[in-house]
Amino acid sequence: MADDQVAAAVRELIDQYDPEGLLAMGAPEDEYDPEVRDLTALVRGEDEITAGAVGSVWNRWFNGVSDWCTREPEQVDEVAAVLERLRGRRQRLDLR
Repeated sequence: MADDQVAAAVRELIDQYDPEGLLAMGAPEDEYDPEVRDLTALVRGEDEITAGAVGSVWNRWFNGVSDWCTREPEQVDEVAAVLERLRGRRQRLDLR
């Protein structure tokens, strides 16, 4: 799975959840690009992607003012699970 495909999948996932509601308020479609870059890096990495890892990325970019992780922990868990599946799929494809 190519890096651009991974990034597109991560972006689609984050845009689907719109954790801060920014897209719904009319923010530009690249609003979450910094977070998507860091989450994509997790998918390219070797470590298991957990809700804590997703929350760490999110809180870093929102300077700890986001309440997404506490307000919607199920969403954070779902995002982590999807990212972890992407990571596993990417690794399997890279081994071929």
